[in-house]
Amino acid sequence: AFPTSRLSAQERPRGVLTTDLQPFFAARAWRNASWGALVVSLTYGDTLFSWRADTRFTPASNAKLFTTAAALHYLGDGYRFLTVLFADGPIANGELFGDLVLYGTGDPTFALDTASLAPFADSVVRAGIRRVRGDLVGDASYLGAELSGPGWSPDNLDQSYAAPPSALGAAENRIWLEVLPGPRVGSPATFRLDPAGDYYHISSLVLTGGPRTRRRIEVRRGQSRGVVELAGSIPVTSGGWGTWLIVQEPAVFAAQLLRQLLAARGVTFTGGTRAVTGDAPGRAQLMLQRSQGGRNDAFRGAIAVRRSATLDDIVTMINHRSHNLSAELALRSIGRVAGNAGTFASGARVVQRYLTQTVGIPPAAVQVTDGSGLSLLDEATPRSLVQLLSYERRAGGSQAFYRSLPVVGGGMQARMTETAAFGRLRAKTGTLSGVSALSGYVATVGGEELVFSLIVNHSPSTARARAVQDSVGAWLADWVRDAPVRRAAAAGN
Repeated sequence: AFPTSRLSAQERPRGVLTTDLQPFFAARAWRNASWGALVVSLTYGDTLFSWRADTRFTPASNAKLFTTAAALHYLGDGYRFLTVLFADGPIANGELFGDLVLYGTGDPTFALDTASLAPFADSVVRAGIRRVRGDLVGDASYLGAELSGPGWSPDNLDQSYAAPPSALGAAENRIWLEVLPGPRVGSPATFRLDPAGDYYHISSLVLTGGPRTRRRIEVRRGQSRGVVELAGSIPVTSGGWGTWLIVQEPAVFAAQLLRQLLAARGVTFTGGTRAVTGDAPGRAQLMLQRSQGGRNDAFRGAIAVRRSATLDDIVTMINHRSHNLSAELALRSIGRVAGNAGTFASGARVVQRYLTQTVGIPPAAVQVTDGSGLSLLDEATPRSLVQLLSYERRAGGSQAFYRSLPVVGGGMQARMTETAAFGRLRAKTGTLSGVSALSGYVATVGGEELVFSLIVNHSPSTARARAVQDSVGAWLADWVRDAPVRRAAAAGN
């Protein structure tokens, strides 16, 4: 049981479900962890369970709930991102006298892979350009030069889930490096990159060892720009080993990939490949105007224009995949559109404004610093998450937001599938070291709709924390109220 004698009245669990839910959190394993929970009936408006509901916790990826709700509010569910390829100069006799510019506005779908670049290369050929007397420029000025968020742990900056967000990128701004053994013991190992290219030069001293050789591969940045050094050994019987390399200059990377495609089509350049990342408000404003216009709006010098899928589809991708890169691009796009700057700070201010002024969350209950929840400075109370979820469901919020949350047995395939929560619970997960969060909705077998938030910080095991959250979620889905109640005034308050 809880050591309630040592808890203040505010910290003690309360609500009609306390006796039922309290045991899930009572194991000795949680004595040094900090749990917060709130369960409210949207059907009747009463609070069923509350424990530290007004304590601020690190929300991890539950912060994406704030970002995606604000994005739908300020941008609209039909908003589309633009990527434009244009000639910055006249074209005559198959030659472009000027730069070829690839301009991005933070389209998460363009940055997911390399497939979007091929139609741009084809458009250059169709425009009759065979030679560019200038540079290939990757223009990421729409969102500026920031590539990591405030409060991001330095330990995460080389991880694939913390790839730098840029207005222009490709292949999720990361490259897969695979190391394979050579044909015989003592021979150099081989390697391959996906996508292939020359963004990184690989200097490898990895050798092929015998079948019992312990695989040991060290990856480090070389002293020269763009060099990655490999050292170590790999057994001849190994099927290979791989790791992600984070792209430090996404706009250059995307431009280089486009240049490779153009070279394969016979298009040559007299200049180099470079990026523009400094803030350019004038051009950004023009792109904003164009993005809200018709499909046939003309762009001066445009060779190709790509419009993304609509924002409601992108928000669904963000919340289903918990995609950090896309969430950060959404945050900074909100900042550009509603805050006049494509920075983390501008986006965070606008999201905070939405939560406090539109949703009605007290300013002290939430602190937004990035869009994905990677920041260790992000904070939210369980009540703030329940208030947002309640608002989006009942007070004129976005149905696109509700549909974006994965449902157990659908988008959430690995949790609670053999329980009453199957098809009934939809929620956003969140995980960082020592942090696990689950917030969303449950349609109970008793016919009620509940909204809930379960967060733990300083957890000794995120796997065990998820198991507790899943047990609570399954229990709530199977719950039937003993007697109906009159509807309370305001859910979540």
